[in-house]
Amino acid sequence: MLRVVLIAAVCACSLTAEPRHMVDYLLPRGGGVGATVTAEIHGSFLENPREILFYGSGITASDFVPFSRPGDGFKVKFHIAPDCPVGEHVLRVRTATSLSDAVTFWVSRFPTEYEFEDKPGQNDTIATAKPIPMNVTVEGQILPGPDPDIDVYRVLARQGQHISVEVEAARLGTLHYGGENDLAVRILDQNGKELGRDDDSALYVQDPVLSVIAPAGGAYYVEIRQQIYDPPRMAWYRAHIGTFSRPTAIFPAGGEAGTAISARILGDPAGERTESIALPQATGNFNYFGDAPSPNVLRVSPYPNVIWPANNAALPAALNGILDQPGATHIYRFAAKKGQAWHVRVFARTLGAPVDPRIWIRAANGGRNLVDADDSRLPDLGRPSMRGTWHVKDQEDPVAVFHAPADGEYLLGIADTTGAAGPDHVYRVEIEPLRDTIYTHITMPDGYQLPRLTGLIVPQGNRWTLDVQLAPQLGNTYKGDLELAAEGLPKGVTMIAPRVTKGLLRAPVQFAAADDAPPAAALIRILARPVDPSVPLQSGSRQAFALINRPGELPWHCVFLDRYALAVVDPVPFHVTLVPPAVPLMQGSDLILQVRVEGTGAPLEVQPDWLPPGVSHDPAVTVRKEGAIRIQANDKAAPGVYRIAVNASTTGGDAYSGVGRSRVSSEFVELRIAEPYLSLDLQRTSVERGKRGEIVAVVKVNRPFEGKAKLTLRQLPRGVRQVGTAEIAARDKEAVLHIEADPDALAGMYTGISCEIEFQEGGQTIRSHSGNGALRVDLPRSSL
Repeated sequence: MLRVVLIAAVCACSLTAEPRHMVDYLLPRGGGVGATVTAEIHGSFLENPREILFYGSGITASDFVPFSRPGDGFKVKFHIAPDCPVGEHVLRVRTATSLSDAVTFWVSRFPTEYEFEDKPGQNDTIATAKPIPMNVTVEGQILPGPDPDIDVYRVLARQGQHISVEVEAARLGTLHYGGENDLAVRILDQNGKELGRDDDSALYVQDPVLSVIAPAGGAYYVEIRQQIYDPPRMAWYRAHIGTFSRPTAIFPAGGEAGTAISARILGDPAGERTESIALPQATGNFNYFGDAPSPNVLRVSPYPNVIWPANNAALPAALNGILDQPGATHIYRFAAKKGQAWHVRVFARTLGAPVDPRIWIRAANGGRNLVDADDSRLPDLGRPSMRGTWHVKDQEDPVAVFHAPADGEYLLGIADTTGAAGPDHVYRVEIEPLRDTIYTHITMPDGYQLPRLTGLIVPQGNRWTLDVQLAPQLGNTYKGDLELAAEGLPKGVTMIAPRVTKGLLRAPVQFAAADDAPPAAALIRILARPVDPSVPLQSGSRQAFALINRPGELPWHCVFLDRYALAVVDPVPFHVTLVPPAVPLMQGSDLILQVRVEGTGAPLEVQPDWLPPGVSHDPAVTVRKEGAIRIQANDKAAPGVYRIAVNASTTGGDAYSGVGRSRVSSEFVELRIAEPYLSLDLQRTSVERGKRGEIVAVVKVNRPFEGKAKLTLRQLPRGVRQVGTAEIAARDKEAVLHIEADPDALAGMYTGISCEIEFQEGGQTIRSHSGNGALRVDLPRSSL
């Protein structure tokens, strides 16, 4: 294994993706059940690793051994239990001071064979093929070089035996950015005759799946290569090679919870067979493996199946069929009552079937389609999406909400949009009552994982604040206030979350760790709850990250999570305090926030990450002891009382991502947004070149104020300036602002003139803007 790792390190030395990641990659990319694997975790700022946080069960870690340059990474032993779930395992590293971005490690039901290729050409042909036993997982690498690297493996099979291959390559997501890894596989006989080939697959998109039956006993060869040569970067793969059956579909694609279905196993080269599959009580996706290394996904629902050609459904129901005839449309009939709302979701591509489905719903007595749905968006499927550019195969399955306009009979039709058909073109349509649902998301502004914005990393005796997004699901009707609640917080940690008022889709959430909170990592949920507990509302936590990301945020592999990772880390020697503002922030004005830092003289970067809608802030300021941050409210900022905090970060590391920095928050303080004290109506007027004029401002006092306000005209045309100072008091009805035009001022009509209003309150200057006036600059009358 050592030679493989050394090659990887050399290949990775030129990688310069930004922003910086705490964990760049992990090798090897997986291991077998029951094995102990020595893994190497490469990255930056990885000093003092303390814990590996796995999102799933079945793997534990021990024996952390730092590299010679400790911040660059470490070795660690992964102990994989015999009953560990196979497939993708998401993990993060907790160090003494931070929590890393998420990476993946894959578990196979088979033992691992390592390729051990030092340079291209060592196992590129039948003559030089590496012999391996059946039912193993080969961990290999397509090596970089001027010529394509080909890997060939030799196996022995009996006549009539399966020779099956599954490749994990794009799914491995070895790198956060780049590292495209589109592989193809062939199976050859001992004379080099091709028995089968595959590039992409309906099951696993860019990862190939191939199975043949050995026509005779003897040697066979599995060839793995890039489909189209492109100099690779960290092109690791795991190829499961064995005698297992590899179905392409199962029908029906699910059933009622707690029952057993008589399932047709489709797509095996040995032919179709029937098996009884026991379904669990838990609803949702169910992974059925048989003897394969990767599952066929089935659905478990709390309602019965309707199996085509039966087509009368009593809702709720799950409709199941196979589009095995080109251009076929399957039509089902169901009854609904006026006002009923039904959530309708298709499962086809989601389950790995080669179907691009479209559905429609119309009244049984004819008329227009009441529902016509093709593809879906990630948010429609209850998942976060970055900028709308992420795409997974599940999005080819439509999802819709059907509101019955009247009592009666309705028809639902389903077809493949391309008219394609086949014996494994399986679909399932689940129709269930619509339920109000709001998820919480913690997402990034782009496809990178950014601890600065998404890391729940709390030093002992301190606190951290970040944004949580509220994501109402398709058809949600709940519009009231929400409370946020946390589940699974580690000992000594509390969550402080202001009430989320109607209409807000973002809210600040703060985590505070007690001085004696034990350093630890945990997986938590943040749930949205109605203020009135009697109101039904479903909720959950959703987070996602991209691997093998590309320009334009078009990743090859996305990982979706239903829990957030939170870590308590060692204390830092500073605290930050936000002084409660003594005066409100007025619409159309700005306000200075005072900040104090205690415990260190080192410079800290301070800024608020969450502010109410319509409120912005200046860039982060550097503070040693005391500092000030200016925030601004536009004229649409909603009046009210909000809770805000500021975050303070050490310098160094990577400023954009926050990797290599320690961060803390202030306690929440109240910020009141109010209407401006007054508004101005600037009267339309004119001035001649070379002369003076005046602009009259009609004053409307919204709230009483003390003292006087200074008025300064803004956006005056070139060559026109204000003369003297204008002031008003709360009792004034209008103000006159004097102007003067230069002799060469450009004649014409000018709009958009405004007025800056300056108050002195609470020891600071408050400025707001009002008015939208028009001024005409005329030629001198003597010249006419």
